[in-house]
Amino acid sequence: MNITIREIQIKVAQHMIQPNMEIEHSTVRNIVMQMNMGEEKTSVILPMLAVNLSSSSSSLVRIVDLLNRRIFPFVCRRDMNFNTVQINQIFKRVEQGLLNCDIILTSSEDILSFDLLAIDKCRRNEFDIVHSMLAVQRCLKKYVHDVLDEILHVKYQLIYTVGGQQQVDGGAERWKTIQTILEFGKKHAADISKCFYENVCYKPSKRKKTHLSVEYLVHKFPRLDLQLFLIIRDLLSSEVLLVAFTNRYRVNYGVNPSSCFNRLMAVLFLAKDAVADRTGFSHPDVVLVLTQLSYYYSGLNEEETDPGSIYDQWILYEDEK
Repeated sequence: MNITIREIQIKVAQHMIQPNMEIEHSTVRNIVMQMNMGEEKTSVILPMLAVNLSSSSSSLVRIVDLLNRRIFPFVCRRDMNFNTVQINQIFKRVEQGLLNCDIILTSSEDILSFDLLAIDKCRRNEFDIVHSMLAVQRCLKKYVHDVLDEILHVKYQLIYTVGGQQQVDGGAERWKTIQTILEFGKKHAADISKCFYENVCYKPSKRKKTHLSVEYLVHKFPRLDLQLFLIIRDLLSSEVLLVAFTNRYRVNYGVNPSSCFNRLMAVLFLAKDAVADRTGFSHPDVVLVLTQLSYYYSGLNEEETDPGSIYDQWILYEDEK
């Protein structure tokens, strides 16, 4: 694992490994340390403490706070078809955990999936199950406060698709336009940097009153041209390109190389080469830009450069149908 460890992180980890408990000749049994959000408590300090425990001379580590406490795993996915009885059992376990100070073991994806599953059940008019699920949600929202930084990160967003598949507005012209803009960026980036190296900065533009709205242009250009205008406007003024270029390939996004994953689009990564299987990007233009950047960075493998073998796979797939 390649990480950069800052001085404050070393001091906090060292204080947790070898705490100075002697203050004015009195034994202090508890210590409190505070760090701000985003200062890598979970991703840097916690692994350092784990390595120290595993490399110590003692082969036994006791976690006293877990003794005599029940641990309830809470897992939720879209393919899990809960009924009212199962939801009521979950609610009873949550109430039991609150009374007995038990531990509920879950993840942010499971919690988000449970929230979306309630909306999906409501869409299917399964209101009895929805009523029980809302009771669980109200209990968790009232008594549980999530202080993890990761729950707010985009890589933990969860999307439930509803309805049949359809083409994005603009069709093939949408990703062709994105590809053209990326080619222009590669071609002119060096020249722009040389000519305006002192003035290249990002500042949000001030809005000015203008009559050049989309409604004003509707009758002056064909529909396809208007779609191209809106696509380019979305990429530039809505900061789609800015968001795409601030993400790191194979760290924040990439193409899932697994043969079991039947999509060739870019998906979210939880960490370096760690794919988030059940999480995706919600904005279609962000998906298209990151997909093209992924293949620009990785290139094509031997199988992808052989169109004959790809065509044979299509024919074989149709024969199996």
